[in-house]
Amino acid sequence: MAIETLLVAIGPNDDTRTDELIDAVVDIAEPTGARVLLLHVFSEAAYQTGIEEAGFDQADPPSPAELASRLEGIDTVAAALEAADIDCDVAGEIGDEKETILRVAAESDADLLCASGRKRSPTGKAVFGSTVHRLMMDSPCPVLFVREGLGGDAEATD
Repeated sequence: MAIETLLVAIGPNDDTRTDELIDAVVDIAEPTGARVLLLHVFSEAAYQTGIEEAGFDQADPPSPAELASRLEGIDTVAAALEAADIDCDVAGEIGDEKETILRVAAESDADLLCASGRKRSPTGKAVFGSTVHRLMMDSPCPVLFVREGLGGDAEATD
């Protein structure tokens, strides 16, 4: 399977996992020459808050992609990819996180979806569910899960 398009879903809590995400994306995109698409999905409320916090005019709001490009997690990953001479594009969407990621994966003809998360206890999984788990089950392409704390010292949390 040739990897031509790598979709990287970056969520609002992924700031602590950017190093792991960068390593995984570079390890795949560099040798394959894959196109990298960084995606952030906003809820409607998060998009409106982002517009206000970034100082945009509510009457002339930025596109979700423009707002996404200003997020720390997206900016950090994009800068690291640029430093590694890997081209990437940034996409921003508003909607349900899981459904939107799956739609963008299909529309972009992604060959691989990269998503991250943290280790959870069985209780945490049962109580809170897992967007990444649902992505793995429903994705139109293979999914690479990048877990925070791969150094072995991460504790299971809820």
